[in-house]
Amino acid sequence: MKKILMAVFVSMCIFPVAGNAQGIEDGDGMVSLYGGLGSALEKSMIEVDGENLSWGNFGAEMGLSYLYFPTSYLGLGLDVHLANFKGTQMVEDVRGRWFWHTLESDFDMQTLQLMGAGRINLNPQSPVRLYIPFGAGLTLSNGTMKYTWDEEFDLGEESVTDASWGGYVGLGLEFDQGTNYSWSIEARYNVFDYDDSRLAGDIGGALVGKDTRRSYVSLAFRLNFG
Repeated sequence: MKKILMAVFVSMCIFPVAGNAQGIEDGDGMVSLYGGLGSALEKSMIEVDGENLSWGNFGAEMGLSYLYFPTSYLGLGLDVHLANFKGTQMVEDVRGRWFWHTLESDFDMQTLQLMGAGRINLNPQSPVRLYIPFGAGLTLSNGTMKYTWDEEFDLGEESVTDASWGGYVGLGLEFDQGTNYSWSIEARYNVFDYDDSRLAGDIGGALVGKDTRRSYVSLAFRLNFG
């Protein structure tokens, strides 16, 4: 979060909003690169040693999108998005023949989303714009339990990939920097599905529910060209 705020501050200082910016017009196209942070809104359905595992305490994301604006108020296009979430970390002390050892288990989730994307501009002609982003499409999600011995020896992992439909909706604030580029801050509510049953069996955990819905909130900094 601090890094995102610092990037916003530096951008505002170096690239003040251009007074001759024209906003968005009919027929415009826009390519965007973005990165940000996210956090899950619920835990998984897997329980290990009495603990309900979190699939996404903290996550980092990056993406690329293209939008075409048939009208200045509406953009349609594609969005490709990657995210890596760090979930529950469990540490267990194990007594060996001569020494105590540490067994670490890390539950993580990675997602790849290929989506049709859209955007509604509430004030398209302004150099400072408020907009509503949305999208829906395919989500490939991979749940992984990694095992480490004494903090340095990799003992391998159990991994299960699932495919589902997903989507997002959000709110963004965009600032023109000139006629061909802008930057924005965008918040999203994201959803997809992941079936925990296979991974629970592989890692010896108990399945405490059947809800497959996964959701998270994210905040991203975007650089826009076009």
